[in-house]
Amino acid sequence: MGIDDGSKSVGIALVQKCKRKNKPIFKGTIELRTDVKDKMVVRRGYRRYRRSHKKYRPARFNNRSSSVKEGRLAPSIRQKKDSILRVVTRLYKWIRINHISLEDVLIDIRTLEKGHKPYKWEYKVSNRLDENIRKAAVIRDHNCCQDCGKTNTKMEVHHIIPKRLNGSDSIHNLITLCSTCHGDVTSDELNHSVRFFKKIEGRNIPYNYSMHVMQGKSYLQNELKKIAPLSLTTGGDTANKRIDWGIDKSHANDGIVICRLKVKPDQCELKNWTIKTMRKRSSKKVESANGFLHRDFVKYTKRNGETYLAYITAFYPKKNECNMTTIEGKVLKRYGLSRLSLLWRFSKIYWF
Repeated sequence: MGIDDGSKSVGIALVQKCKRKNKPIFKGTIELRTDVKDKMVVRRGYRRYRRSHKKYRPARFNNRSSSVKEGRLAPSIRQKKDSILRVVTRLYKWIRINHISLEDVLIDIRTLEKGHKPYKWEYKVSNRLDENIRKAAVIRDHNCCQDCGKTNTKMEVHHIIPKRLNGSDSIHNLITLCSTCHGDVTSDELNHSVRFFKKIEGRNIPYNYSMHVMQGKSYLQNELKKIAPLSLTTGGDTANKRIDWGIDKSHANDGIVICRLKVKPDQCELKNWTIKTMRKRSSKKVESANGFLHRDFVKYTKRNGETYLAYITAFYPKKNECNMTTIEGKVLKRYGLSRLSLLWRFSKIYWF
């Protein structure tokens, strides 16, 4: 088995090693969830609102043991690694796997940040003047509004690219403004971003995906070792082999190349499965309707003959309707059950 680890998509493949040739028998792309962080923020808001209205209860701090224990992985990272392990475990039940090859991702975040390879001693030097990032931005800008030049007023720190538009929470994306200038640019940030970046010599590079794929590597490797012997490879070796063998670049094809192959595989033109794991807890209110179950994979046929392949996410039995989500992620609301045809029952993992 070869695994091409990633932050949003993971390539996975199975290759049968024969005496005279290497025969790929399966390849697919695991689509990882990226909405866990947003859901946790919403849940945290509900929890804080509820606790703030319990006046008879004293305030508690650091009482969540799961968030302070040593070696803890953030849930948004842990669920990605667990999704890979769930697919590997399912395949292991169906076929014997003698060895697993994993691409060890090595990304130098500091090089991405600085734009060049730092010297050894530069890695130990902080990229800001204070641990508090807001205070660090104010110190760097000499407690002066970078738009109007005021100095005798309270300063505010502004995200040049707002966080709602995937702006990074980095010193290179922050600038000091007075309250008046900050109010003038609010909700119109993109029109002012170019001149603000020039003033602080900064840039907005989202490191989220790079950091996510680097985190949790040890956890994934240790769990894979429990399934089968594990060996690590690098992205450079994968790219070189893929180019030498003339194989098209894709996550699934990388999974084939990552397998410990010394000879070009027999053929890579297999069906590329799209694998989607679902969370265990479901928000369903109605389990079934008209013979269909929640999360069933179905085909909806419109009157003009157009079809949708989707899975059911909600039922409205009184009106004989349902909500669905297509493979591409399109949400379909209030579609009639009479035009559905069942393709297969859901069982923890979708195989498209």
